[in-house]
Amino acid sequence: MNYFLPLFTVALIAVKGIGGEMYDPFAQTESMKKKHSSSPLLMPPPLVLPAKIAVPTVVTAVMNDKAFINNRWYHVNDSLNGQVIVSIQPRFVSLKEGNRLIILGVGNQRRILGIKETQ
Repeated sequence: MNYFLPLFTVALIAVKGIGGEMYDPFAQTESMKKKHSSSPLLMPPPLVLPAKIAVPTVVTAVMNDKAFINNRWYHVNDSLNGQVIVSIQPRFVSLKEGNRLIILGVGNQRRILGIKETQ
């Protein structure tokens, strides 16, 4: 027979009848609520925005005065990701961004041939 349930019920009635209170381990007192309400551990984490994903600039082909860059054809003086195409040569394309000159090679071998600061 299971004697646990009746004994627990008797103990509960005895505690309530004497005028005592049942201890609730999950209940927080007001002093604990005030003490931990401003804790930085309980604050939600700050919102973090995702970082921008940089798309590499890949020159796939050059034909006459056009360059095939990132699946699109460009001419000299066209804008690409905030950079201006300065020159198109058979083996490389030059881009200018502010006072930087970026030289990109054609094909997958060496994408960036050089970066030079200009006046």
